[in-house]
Amino acid sequence: MKIKLVILLCLILVTGAVSFAQNQIFEDNNFQFGQPQHLLDGYSLNFQYQNGTGLHMEFNNGKAQYQWVAGPNKGKGNKEIPYRSSKIGHNLYLVNWHEEGLKDYLTIVFDFNNMIMHSSIIVGYQNNPERTLKTVFLRGVIDHLKSVN
Repeated sequence: MKIKLVILLCLILVTGAVSFAQNQIFEDNNFQFGQPQHLLDGYSLNFQYQNGTGLHMEFNNGKAQYQWVAGPNKGKGNKEIPYRSSKIGHNLYLVNWHEEGLKDYLTIVFDFNNMIMHSSIIVGYQNNPERTLKTVFLRGVIDHLKSVN
């Protein structure tokens, strides 16, 4: 009888200690984010948004570049933009970058299986009179996809 009581008491103490350890919040979180991935290096593509504007994009050496090929910004673009990417499925990539000079922040999902893309963009987050803050949430159709991989 005493052995059973000692075993029961030990189980209660171990269970309580495990439960406490799982619920404890640590002040020092040492989680280290990985280095940015450049999974689209070597890719070039065009895409057209639902509103008729279109871009040509290229990814090389950890940098993105784009040029508007249709719409009111035709001919304008940017280059040498550091980008980050994650593979979130087969031929499915999440990409983002920060255009500090323009004060824009972009997040794009490229779905090469269905040849579509989805973007969420904060344009002009500094909210200057010449470039007021707006958000963009559009999808587009990808064409002319090329990869050296």
